[in-house]
Amino acid sequence: MAASNQEAVNEVYTTLFPKLWQEGCGDYLNFGYFNQSCNTLTEANDYMTDWIVEKLGITDSSYVLDIGCGKGKYIAEVAKKSGCKFLGLDIAEHFIESGNTLLAEQYPSMSSNGQLVVGDMLDLAACLGAASGKFTHVLALGSLFYIHDKMTPFLESLKPHVADGGVLLIHDFSRNVPLCKVKDVMRHWRTTADTLDTHDYLTILKQGGFDLKYYSDDTDMGLRSCQWIVDTADKIAADVPNKDQIFTFWVLRDALKDRRILHNTIITTIRDPTLNDV
Repeated sequence: MAASNQEAVNEVYTTLFPKLWQEGCGDYLNFGYFNQSCNTLTEANDYMTDWIVEKLGITDSSYVLDIGCGKGKYIAEVAKKSGCKFLGLDIAEHFIESGNTLLAEQYPSMSSNGQLVVGDMLDLAACLGAASGKFTHVLALGSLFYIHDKMTPFLESLKPHVADGGVLLIHDFSRNVPLCKVKDVMRHWRTTADTLDTHDYLTILKQGGFDLKYYSDDTDMGLRSCQWIVDTADKIAADVPNKDQIFTFWVLRDALKDRRILHNTIITTIRDPTLNDV
């Protein structure tokens, strides 16, 4: 990943966010799935890990790569619930350091199932030396919007590390309007990549050799998660002036509310390269 993107990732999470994610989201660094029994974002993320294990058919024979794993909370919960082997990858060293502490303290029985490593999703060949084979499942939960301009080379670099018929689950944003109408969101995301249009996003996946198996427009659920974060930030950072102009989630909430930005769940499988594209 370019230095500017790495700096952007670090900048987003060095001010309010560490306290916000820990106190408001239980160390999950993402949106969750709210069902009728979920009252908090932590509960929604717990439910989402249940959904991932069941929907993707992850078992104790699975080997799961979590790209942009943050502190490793998601992959640790998936491994705890399924018994799978795993590798978590994130470019932010402080996330991996915190994640290894979290694994040791909260998931000691998972130490033999996998590890978290520092690495760049745009240079997978250099950072997956710790892998013990090809992955049956790949998770990209809210991490790919930083590289929308590099999705094609990313997918190409991912394929050699995924088993035949392997599953890629993506939670990501896309735009539902012309690019000029979401520039404010991109500025708050501190990303140099133009946010992809939803149709273009799905087309890039297909052209990259990944067949669409499931798509869900989960913008309403994303909006609920985003609103939870805004409300929590208001409580824990009441004395921070101009929060709504500084931090991402006020702008993102408004963009989700008027559907300029969509929040998507996408499941694909890697296509057998011997088959013709149809």
